[in-house]
Amino acid sequence: MKWELGDSNDGWRQLRIEAPWEELADDYRDLLASYAQVKLPGFRPGKVPRAVLEQRFGREIFDALGRRGAERLGRQALREAEIEAAGPLEVSEIACLKGEPLRCTGRFIPFPAFALPDYRALAVPKHAEAPLDELSRLLLEGTLFVVPAPLVRSELAVEGSDDEPGSAAWQAAEERVRLLLILKRIARSEGIEVDERDVEQRIAAKAREFETTPAQLKAELEQGGGYLRLRDLLLAESTLEYLLGRITY
Repeated sequence: MKWELGDSNDGWRQLRIEAPWEELADDYRDLLASYAQVKLPGFRPGKVPRAVLEQRFGREIFDALGRRGAERLGRQALREAEIEAAGPLEVSEIACLKGEPLRCTGRFIPFPAFALPDYRALAVPKHAEAPLDELSRLLLEGTLFVVPAPLVRSELAVEGSDDEPGSAAWQAAEERVRLLLILKRIARSEGIEVDERDVEQRIAAKAREFETTPAQLKAELEQGGGYLRLRDLLLAESTLEYLLGRITY
């Protein structure tokens, strides 16, 4: 894989990526396996031939492959550059065809600099009415920094809102993003991780709730960074539970 970083004047940083087909092969096989579970007349789930899948779902498969590959390789490029993004890498201009190199452009907001409070010294009563909320409040009160506006706008967009700075909705979204960033920094300090299995299990549970398949829901989440947002939310949940188990009295 080849990558190149660039700057912009609005707080975003740009990233250009080119990767050979071989670096997408595993993702491609995984997507084919997922689509093979779709019910098609004349075939048992999991037994649909690859040629039929490519003919029937080719566009969807390669759209998903391009997004997945771009996001995964983008994260790899940021690790190699020793840069941490504060939110999902937004990818665009994706060129992805079978057997050909993946090319794409991405942009991201660098993780803001801030000092963590002494979170191990926080005290939350064990029998508090809402201990997770109390812990979140203490973390927010002890960690003040400016949240990049694009991250707040992205959070509002998830709810279908376009409220402006100063509104109650903006302030609430800004607080949610700030808490998420704090918890991500604590998770890194404490070695807390969320693996793919955790995310897949949550997707499977939500798929049953929405009466769809895990493959279809995963494909929808991968559009616009929903999959990575879910991963971040699970990491935040795990971090809060971890902290709560150590600081309650």
